[in-house]
Amino acid sequence: MYDHRSRIATPEDRVIATEERYRLGSLGDLIDLIVDGWQVDRLHYAEDSALDDSHGSVPAAFIELTRADQGRYGIYIPDDGKAFSHRALISLFRECPHIWKHRSADRIHQMAQDSPMANPNEQDHWSEVVEPFPGAVIFSPGTLRGVVAIDQTDSVGEVTVSLTVLERYHDGARLRFMIQTGESRKRKHLNLVGLEVTDDLGRSYRTAILDASRDGNRVEGAVALGPAIPRDASNLTVRIAGVGDPRKADEAAQGPWSFPIQLAQAVPQPV
Repeated sequence: MYDHRSRIATPEDRVIATEERYRLGSLGDLIDLIVDGWQVDRLHYAEDSALDDSHGSVPAAFIELTRADQGRYGIYIPDDGKAFSHRALISLFRECPHIWKHRSADRIHQMAQDSPMANPNEQDHWSEVVEPFPGAVIFSPGTLRGVVAIDQTDSVGEVTVSLTVLERYHDGARLRFMIQTGESRKRKHLNLVGLEVTDDLGRSYRTAILDASRDGNRVEGAVALGPAIPRDASNLTVRIAGVGDPRKADEAAQGPWSFPIQLAQAVPQPV
């Protein structure tokens, strides 16, 4: 199953070219990809795996990562009994001046006390969409401002669309969705067509598909929203006009699929 033609990502070569869902990698490869802007979307662990002859039946972690400009990518990391050294980890970050900063122990403790991460808050006012969108939006734990569980499903004809969760970030938001159809042979494309997102104050949000993966008659994916959802927004309305090929909107399955979303209020900051 492991294709030896696949290339390991390096600082000099960031083009991801592989056909299999997971390629063989190491913990160093994973850290290198994260430093380069990839984000872990899913992680599965198997006590007994044997995807290639070189490792036999050993435990392995299967990790799927996403990046706005390259889509989805997967690696698996067998347990080889080796540890990733502290020196090797630091050397990766030294190559990224936007991340690497040398701090004293006193300064680290001071920073930890300056701004506690336990009370994130939303933007106070409507802002501009960061450019380039969605590549400039940082989806990370440090920019996360809140999570809204949606768990809504709407069906029109043979096509069912579900919205699962809305993640609110400092510069935008990420909306996760699922599409399922009973006529998968007729539907070669299961993409969102004519997606519109507005809030209760009449403001429209820009949208962009971040990633979408298909498994038979089901698609799971995520949509970026911009700008950040401000504090004064109480509700969002998501409307999907069709499902199909965005280049052939007239041939898409026609909706609409509509979802009213009540936004959770931010945790108040201590006075």
